[in-house]
Amino acid sequence: MHELPVVLDIIRVMEDEAKKRGFQEITKINLVIGELSSIVDESVQMYFEVAAKDTPCARAQLVFEHRPAMLKCTSCGKEFPHEKSFSCPVCGGDSVLIRGTGNEFYIKSFDGN
Repeated sequence: MHELPVVLDIIRVMEDEAKKRGFQEITKINLVIGELSSIVDESVQMYFEVAAKDTPCARAQLVFEHRPAMLKCTSCGKEFPHEKSFSCPVCGGDSVLIRGTGNEFYIKSFDGN
C-alpha cells in the first residue's frame, strides 16, 4: 500500500515535466529500485495504471531497473553486490552494508512527445 503515494508523486513530477517541455504525453518512465527499498514493481505498475488515467502519463510504459545493496569485506576491502550471502567472494571474510546502497528509488529518465 505504501506504493500509492510514491506513484502519485511520480505522476505529479511527470505532469510538471510534461508542462515544462511542452509534451502532450509521457511515453516511457525509467525507474530505479534498490533491493532494500521495499518497493514492489507489480504494485507500482498496478497503482500507476489506475492513477495515471486522464494524465499525460496515461499510456506511459514503466521500465524497472533494480539495484543491489552493496557490501564491503571487513578483511580485504572488496566491494561486491549482495547475493544471498554476506561472505566475501574473494577471501570469505565477513562484510558490512555500504551505507546508501540498495535503498534507491527514483526516476532515472523519461521520454515523451
